[in-house]
Amino acid sequence: MLIYSIVLMLVVTLIIASITLLERKLLSLVQRRVGPNFVGYKGRLQYLADALKLFLKGVAIPSGANSFFFVAMPSLAGAVCYTFWMNSIWGPSLSMFDVEYNIVYASLLSILFGLCVMLTGYFSKNKYSVMAGLRAAILMLNLEIFLGIVFLNVCFLVESFSFAAFAVYQEIFWLIFLFFFLLSNILLVFLLEVNRTPFDLAEAESELVTGYTTEYGGFYFALFYLGEYFHLFFFSCLISVVFFGSWELLKPFLFLHNYTV
Repeated sequence: MLIYSIVLMLVVTLIIASITLLERKLLSLVQRRVGPNFVGYKGRLQYLADALKLFLKGVAIPSGANSFFFVAMPSLAGAVCYTFWMNSIWGPSLSMFDVEYNIVYASLLSILFGLCVMLTGYFSKNKYSVMAGLRAAILMLNLEIFLGIVFLNVCFLVESFSFAAFAVYQEIFWLIFLFFFLLSNILLVFLLEVNRTPFDLAEAESELVTGYTTEYGGFYFALFYLGEYFHLFFFSCLISVVFFGSWELLKPFLFLHNYTV
């Protein structure tokens, strides 16, 4: 179980790092600029250089901040993000544990991450961080209500909150054909949830103050930075599980469960 946990964390971290590089490449293409092109072949190892810089950078704790909670909040947020992937979203066997109420479990973890964001701004003792933390937390919690109502309707149709039930229900007919217009609204809400353009309300690229992470740097800033991309990747997987046939398309790769604990 310990080995599987370590492998899972490494695989997810590498996927998230690749997503960060892909997003930067796409943004540079849209904005007609070069983008990352120095480290590795055409900049493909840029995420390794960024990670090395962040992990070797020192951490300064503000004099008025609570040192314990200042360090604990990003650590808790990082733990919440990794806990997402211990659920059975990979497949029936490729998970550390399986719970009957997978959708509820994911929603609770998402709400907990929003609380971490709010408390992060509060314990920084910076008025800009406090305002940004409240703004981000209120936005995330309000969106969770909408997502909860939407997924509740879908779960009533499937008569279960389990990812396995969604896989069985969609063996013949995908739910995307029933909830196409609803999915378009969900995608807009997900953009709001993960603070992606044009809904980057909690933190805009044009602002000098980086929201609730204003006082953070180095390793602790990297945890929040990865947390946003964890949400982005997890919500993408969640949409695939709920609307696009679950893990039925991954059946050729399910032989890997023989090599897991």
